[in-house]
Amino acid sequence: MARVTVFLVAVALLMGTAACGGLDTYQLTITSTAGGSVTLPGEETFTYDAGTVVQLAATPDDSYEFQAWTGDIQDIADPDSRATTITMNGNYLIMANFGQTGPPGPGVP
Repeated sequence: MARVTVFLVAVALLMGTAACGGLDTYQLTITSTAGGSVTLPGEETFTYDAGTVVQLAATPDDSYEFQAWTGDIQDIADPDSRATTITMNGNYLIMANFGQTGPPGPGVP
């Protein structure tokens, strides 16, 4: 009888979790500085389930280079890489930062 009771309690808990929405969700807000844009997943606020690994990709404009991700970067795999991931363990506000590249050196078109 104890096994049946434990099983029924477990089923009731799982059904209650599913009815309440299950996983936590978090918001990821992405922006960028002048000189480029975030192409994956884009620039806006997105909602993800807890633990989701989100691909990030930043693309610089001509005469600009990607510098780093800033903001809530504690769960970004490599904040210095323009193509990386973030694991959704909370709400994050991150920014892709771009800098202008220097003028070409003498004799370089």
